[in-house]
Amino acid sequence: MMTSLLIIIGGSLLWILYRLLKRGQSGRLSYLRQDFLMPPEDRLFYRSLKEAIGDEYVIFGRIPVDDLITPRGNRGLDPWLQSLHDQGDSHFPFVLCRNEDLSIACAIQLIQHRSISTNRKKRGPNGESALKAICLASGLPLIQLEAGPFYDRLDIREAIAEAVRREPLFITESDGRKEPKITTLDRLDH
Repeated sequence: MMTSLLIIIGGSLLWILYRLLKRGQSGRLSYLRQDFLMPPEDRLFYRSLKEAIGDEYVIFGRIPVDDLITPRGNRGLDPWLQSLHDQGDSHFPFVLCRNEDLSIACAIQLIQHRSISTNRKKRGPNGESALKAICLASGLPLIQLEAGPFYDRLDIREAIAEAVRREPLFITESDGRKEPKITTLDRLDH
């Protein structure tokens, strides 16, 4: 009788232990860690970009557009930003910041070879992509380079130099004339 009682108690304990372990497994969180921050084509470009910029800029990858550009005075959803999210263009693959103060110099987007499917994307007032239209409106230089298996570092360097070149800002007055405004006093010789 004592043996039967020990078997019943032991069996009950094993059953309780089994249920506790099963409950713990079903409630266990399951995640997969990504091995790389960027897809392979972006990693290939990153190496060329790193060599092209040297120590002048710092490269940040996969920055959400919303972190760099916000609509002025619009409290609701912006149709252009919403269009970017719908098209899957809601981040910049690369953002270059000046090394001395981490100010944003430009954004870089790798574009696939033009195809019929790109013609269905929402276009800006001058026929540019929604992302390009938003960047133009905000004053953020956007470099769009065609994705490929090889990148010329000199071409990348020239594209960056052209995009970040600081020129006087022309503001159109209410009467239609353009007035130059100096936005920076960098590199002025007296």
